[in-house]
Amino acid sequence: MNGLKGQIVHLALLGVAAVAAFGVWSRDDSAQVTLKPNEVEVWGGSPDSVSLLSFDTPTRKLRIEPKKDDSGRYYVGTLEKDEPTSPHPPASGADAGAPPPATKHETVRFIGVKAADEMMKSFAPLRALREIGKIDAARAEEFGFDKPEGTLKLTLGGKEQSLVIGGLTPGGGERYAKAGSGDVYALPGEVVQNLLFAESRLTERDLQGFKPDEVTRVKIIKGSKSRDLTRVPNKVEGWADAATPTKLDETAGNWMSKLGRLHVQDWVEKPASAIGPDNLIVSVAYFAGTKQLGTLELYKLPGEKGNDYFAKSAYGRWYAKVVTSSAEQVEQDAGSIVK
Repeated sequence: MNGLKGQIVHLALLGVAAVAAFGVWSRDDSAQVTLKPNEVEVWGGSPDSVSLLSFDTPTRKLRIEPKKDDSGRYYVGTLEKDEPTSPHPPASGADAGAPPPATKHETVRFIGVKAADEMMKSFAPLRALREIGKIDAARAEEFGFDKPEGTLKLTLGGKEQSLVIGGLTPGGGERYAKAGSGDVYALPGEVVQNLLFAESRLTERDLQGFKPDEVTRVKIIKGSKSRDLTRVPNKVEGWADAATPTKLDETAGNWMSKLGRLHVQDWVEKPASAIGPDNLIVSVAYFAGTKQLGTLELYKLPGEKGNDYFAKSAYGRWYAKVVTSSAEQVEQDAGSIVK
C-alpha cells in the first residue's frame, strides 16, 4: 500500500510539473507572437516612453515631440528644410563651373495625431525585418553608409537610441540601418518614408478624431442664437430640426456636408493676429446620443489677400488654417441655418 501511495504521489508531482512547464512554454511562446518570422527587435519601449524623435539629413532636420492631454496622445512636429529656389536645376555635367543652385530655408510646424501615433508605434518598439550583423568598413558603399540618407535618434525612457539610415536593399522595398553597436538591420521602407516626407505623411488633416457617421446630434451656435439638429435615420447626410426629428431639412443637410468638407490646410501655433470672440463665425458641438464627441469653432480674420479662415477643435489643439472657398460656403449659409 505504501508503495502504491508513493507511486500515486510521484505521478501527481509529475503532472503538476508538466502543467507548470507547459504554462511557462505557453507564456514564452505568446511573448513572441508579435514577432514575424526572421524579425528581430532592435530596441524595445512604447510610444509613452518616447520623449523626442529626430531625423537629420543633409537638407532636412525633423523633430517630433510627443505630447499628452485629456484627449490623448498627439505630436508636435518641427521641420527645417532647405529647398532649391529653382524647380529645374542644371543638368548634371552641363556646367561643371556653375555654382550650386540657390536654396530657400523654411521651417514648418505641424500637429500629428493618427498617422504620427501609428509611426511612433513602429519605432517603440522598433523591429527590423532581419538582422544582417556587422559589416566590414570596405563594404560601406554597398549598403549606402558612405553617403547615408540621414541619422535617426530616439530618446526612449531617458536613453538615446540611434540609427544611421543607409541605402535601399536590392529590390528597393527595404532600408539598411546601422545601430551604434555597428550591427546592420533591414528596416521596412515605410518606416523611413514617413520621416523623409513627414510634412505630408504625418501632418493631421482631420479636424476631428471621430467618424462622421458616429454623430447623431449637433448644437450650432451663431452669435446669441442656437439650433439643435438631429440625424434622420436611414438617410445619408440627412438632418432635421430636433423639434421635428423625422422631417428632413435639406438646407441643414447641405450645410452639414459643407462643414464636413473643412480640412486642415496648415497648422498655426500662433496666428499673426489675435483671434477673439469678434472673429467667431459659428461653433458646433457634436454628440453621439448624450455623449459629446467634440467641438468646432470657425473664425475669420483679414489676410494679405482677402480673408483667412481658421478652425479650432480639441482634437487639433492648434488653430488650423482651412481652405477659404470651403469656409466661405459654411459662413454664407450659416445665417439660414441659425435664425
